[in-house]
Amino acid sequence: MRTPLFVALLTVCFVGSPSIATPQDSCDKQFVVSQVNLPMTTQLSSSEQATIRARLIGRCFDDQQVAELAGRVRDTLQSFGYFRATVSPTIAVVDVSRHPQPVSLNLEVVEGARYKVREITWLGIKAISSEQIVPISQIRPEDILDMSKVRETLEAARRLYAAIGYPTASIVSEVQVHEAGHWVSLYFRVVEGPQSP
Repeated sequence: MRTPLFVALLTVCFVGSPSIATPQDSCDKQFVVSQVNLPMTTQLSSSEQATIRARLIGRCFDDQQVAELAGRVRDTLQSFGYFRATVSPTIAVVDVSRHPQPVSLNLEVVEGARYKVREITWLGIKAISSEQIVPISQIRPEDILDMSKVRETLEAARRLYAAIGYPTASIVSEVQVHEAGHWVSLYFRVVEGPQSP
């Protein structure tokens, strides 16, 4: 008695589900990334390589957006601690008869050194204490330098300032590189501006 009901429910679920659009169905660009090739000599771990591929496969772009793809890869490498990584992309069209044309994206990557954060300094903070800043910081001394966490910390600090009445507070980060030990000093410079009434 249970089997027919189960089959009927499955049929309803499959029939009632909308079709899922693939990246190519909704892509109005010239190219779509179908394959990403990294150098055989890369020092990236297999999971780091997989992260790069996952962020690029299926991405649509035009000729003038190749540099933007390289920027995405550089941002990803900087989140792994490779602050001075360089990326040079080339594309090879896989099938000219399709639109968008699937391409193989070949990345020449020079990772450079992986940097760690040695010290973090906040400059210009008066309206809040360092005890309020530390809990919102996404990055700590001895962490691998992850620029995405630096950006998250900047955004969290801006929200904190806005919450206490400083909506125009300006906060920027500065990275001072110490090549000898592959470490950095990280500075957050704050201009609080006027407090809202």
